[in-house]
Amino acid sequence: MTKTRADFELGDSPMFETLDEVKATLRQHFEIKDWQGVEIIMAAAVAHYLPGEMLWLRIIGASRSGKTELLRAIAEHPGFAEIEAITPASLRGGFKKAPKLLDRINGKLVIDKDISAILTARKDMRNEIFGLLRGVKDGKLTADFGSDEGHLSQEARFDWLLASTSYIEQQRQLEGLLGERFIDVRWRPGDREEMAFRAATNNPYLENIRAQLAVDVISLMCRAEQLTKTESYILSETDLRTIAGIADTAAIARTPIQQDRQGHLVAMPDPEVGTDLAQGFSRIAGALLLLGMTDFTPYIQRLAWDCIPSARVKLLQRLQAKSQTVPELAKATEIPERTVYYVIEQLELLKLVKDNGGMKELCKHLNM
Repeated sequence: MTKTRADFELGDSPMFETLDEVKATLRQHFEIKDWQGVEIIMAAAVAHYLPGEMLWLRIIGASRSGKTELLRAIAEHPGFAEIEAITPASLRGGFKKAPKLLDRINGKLVIDKDISAILTARKDMRNEIFGLLRGVKDGKLTADFGSDEGHLSQEARFDWLLASTSYIEQQRQLEGLLGERFIDVRWRPGDREEMAFRAATNNPYLENIRAQLAVDVISLMCRAEQLTKTESYILSETDLRTIAGIADTAAIARTPIQQDRQGHLVAMPDPEVGTDLAQGFSRIAGALLLLGMTDFTPYIQRLAWDCIPSARVKLLQRLQAKSQTVPELAKATEIPERTVYYVIEQLELLKLVKDNGGMKELCKHLNM
């Protein structure tokens, strides 16, 4: 029998207790404050067992802040795959008969604990990787190798959880122009000194701690896989309408503006349509329901904000509260005034913000 969100109360899912075991192990050994972030990461992993388009979730946070411990545990699942570095050649696969990266990860949940190898690659290689990933995300990558026989078409579907530092912000312009393919969640670290203390305390026992966390996580994943085979957890039309509204607003707000080095507009923006975000958000929402989170809207709203460049987020959230001048916004957000002018101009081009006698205000209420 198919069940919808209305059929469940918080904690009604048999997964709720299993998720609590994962959180208890984390709480015992690590300094974690972002429990909503933990639930989102686990939901993205569980979403691998739900039908839908590929889900690529990127966890952005400071180095050594604890965001990768869950990914490390998820990666221990024998049915999943890990990657640490990607090159254009590895994506294309090469014409020679040999193992292909896309063949190895096809149908799997892929874990990448650090994408710095991509971000620190030569600019031309990095640009090429982002371009190829666009084709991969669409499900098919076709490459020609300069001869009549040298034609290779690969089809692959895989979900992807990867971690990144905030350096990714510097790549958003290029990535956005090539077509956004990721959903972002910004990891919120705990107390810095306490994290360092816990790390020193755990150091002699880290292998055992990670093994225990992996057991808890794999247990949760196995139960989720079995549960999705026996019951379907679907979203109502109202839920899907809510998700679509959030996705549409987020897609507009994260659309890049193409400008030259002097900040002059190169082309009028063509805002992204929120289809890809809506598909990813709905899979995560279904997984949250599976985990016992009946009110998943705050999670989806957070993901929407986290997908938007951070400077835009600060200004939009201030303007949600009240209209303000640029100097007032700069003071409140601690963003340099010149940068505020620059970002506000982008938001005006996207028709999210307007000027009213020197006061900057939202054009409409944001569905987030």
